[in-house]
Formats: sequence, C-alpha cells, structure tokens
Amino acid sequence: MNPTAGVPATRVTIRDVARAAGVSRQTVTRAINEMPEISEQTRQRVMETVDRLGYRPNRFAIDLSRQRTLSVGLIIGTFRNPYYAQLADAFVAELRRRDWQVVVGTAEHGDAEAISSMAPYVDAIIGYLPFSNEADFSTLARGVPIVQLEKRATLPGVHSVELDFEVGINALVAALREKGARRFAMIDAANRATAGDQNGSPRRQLFEKAVGSPCVIVTEPESIAGGMNGFRTLLDSDPTIDVVLAFNDLMAMGAVHSSHLMKIDVPGRVRVVGIDGISLGEAISPSLSTLSLETQTVAAEAAAILAQIFAGASRPIASITRTVTPRVLWRESA
Repeated sequence: MNPTAGVPATRVTIRDVARAAGVSRQTVTRAINEMPEISEQTRQRVMETVDRLGYRPNRFAIDLSRQRTLSVGLIIGTFRNPYYAQLADAFVAELRRRDWQVVVGTAEHGDAEAISSMAPYVDAIIGYLPFSNEADFSTLARGVPIVQLEKRATLPGVHSVELDFEVGINALVAALREKGARRFAMIDAANRATAGDQNGSPRRQLFEKAVGSPCVIVTEPESIAGGMNGFRTLLDSDPTIDVVLAFNDLMAMGAVHSSHLMKIDVPGRVRVVGIDGISLGEAISPSLSTLSLETQTVAAEAAAILAQIFAGASRPIASITRTVTPRVLWRESA
C-alpha cells in the first residue's frame, strides 16, 4: 500500500471547491459566509462539496486583510510534567512576539483526538505527537499544516523541528568519560518505545550506542517515583555503576531524591543526568545536570517554519524540517 495514499500534496483551495461544485469562486465565498444572492439549493451543494473535500478557508489571508492575527494550536503531552509547561511558555512567548494567537491543549487522551478537536479553530498546529502515524495527520487536521516536534516529518503538509539526540547524547557520554565515568546505566521510561520495537525508547537506543559497551538498563513509569525506584534497583543490582542517565529530568530528580535516602553521594559516587533542561532542576540539591532540549530555540524554529508556510500559502509546500541539537547543561549532579 502506498504510505502517502489519501494524503493531499497541497491544501484544498477555493478553486477546487468551485470546480467540483460547478460554481464560481464568488459563489463559494457567498455560501461559506452565508451571504445573500445565491439559492439555498446552491448553498447546500457548495457546503456538501466543502465537507467532502475537507476545504478550510485560508484564515491567514482573511485575517491579513482584516488586520487580524494568525491562530496557532499548540499540543503538548501533559501539564503534569514541568518540561511541557516550560515548552508551552517558550512557545507562547515566541508566538505572541509575532502577534499570533495561541491555543494550548494536551494529548492526554491521544494525539488523534487532540489534532481533530483543535483543527477547526486554528490556522496551524504545532505538536508533540510521538504516538500518531504521520500519514493520518492530514485527514485529522483537514488540511491545516502541522509542525511536529522532536521527530522528522516526511509527508507534504507535515513539517517538523527535529531534535538531533544522537549528536547530543554522544557529546554527553564523551564528556562524562572525560570526567572519569566508567560504568553507565539508564532509567528508561515505560511505553516510550517506537511501535513494534522491543529495545526501549529511541533515547535508550542512542545512549547504548554511544556507550558502546554493555550498560545496565531498567524501565520505570515516567515519574519522580519511577526515577526513585529505578535508581534504587540499579545501585542494588550493581554497586559499580558511576553514571545514571534518566529518560527525562522528572525521573532524574527522583533518582537524586533516592540517592539521599540511600545515603549515596551524588556526584561523588554516582553522577546523575537528566534529559530536558527544565529550570526546576536548579531547585534540587545537588542541582541537576541535564541534556537541554533548548525549548526557546525549538519554539523559534517552529514559528519560522509557519512563517515560511504562510508566506507561500498559494503554492505547494513540501515537508520542511529544521534541526535543533540538544546541549549539555552542567550543574552539580554530574
């Protein structure tokens, strides 16, 4: 089966609707805006065609003519993880700087529901959408352009800000080795593996590849409690471990808390590192070293993609990807 089947190469235009309904562009405009001078039968035929083709008026162009602003939907994972709150804050600041409106929602009930419920009300969607099939995005969004975060997009109408975890994790492991680290371990997050992959999350796979030699892995729920349990399990099973990388900062903070309860010196005996770069990591003791995902840069790059898309709204836009490299942020825990 063709993976791009059913995915339009370009957004449906008012000309497409007019051609399919057998009317003029002006008639389509009158029908959509409930203007007079057309019959109810014609209006119904046009609206049925609009629904069948999945047409959405180019609100960006309309808003420009009316001196109104672009509306952007932002989908994050959950507000229960402080990383997403920090990410949302970076996006709100960047989009408001451009005088764009922002609508924020979560994907706690699934990526598909988040996309389909937000699409009718916005001109574009930016989302952390790790669990959805990219080929479904166009159908769910009904032609609204999507910029997905972290992983690379490949289909027309879907764009991305990709995080180059391989470069970032390689730099982290090399720097830890320079600091004297020898025995590496990781607390991976449950349910973060790519569909059908039994080797854990992509972060785990890149970490094991960077380490090169066998490292100890445990998998826990993505929470502070999961980090606590994971750290205890690792050190009980292998006291020679001298570096623990956590899937994210939330789990790493749990690991640091567990080290206090176990009376294990961090970073003297074991170095602990997270992944995210949240400012809350500065509030624990020792403060958390982390692989920062550079939320402000991610927000700026995603906004730049949208600006490029809408500057050429009348032309086909192929998939656009911009890459951000995570940066090691050294604090006290490593």
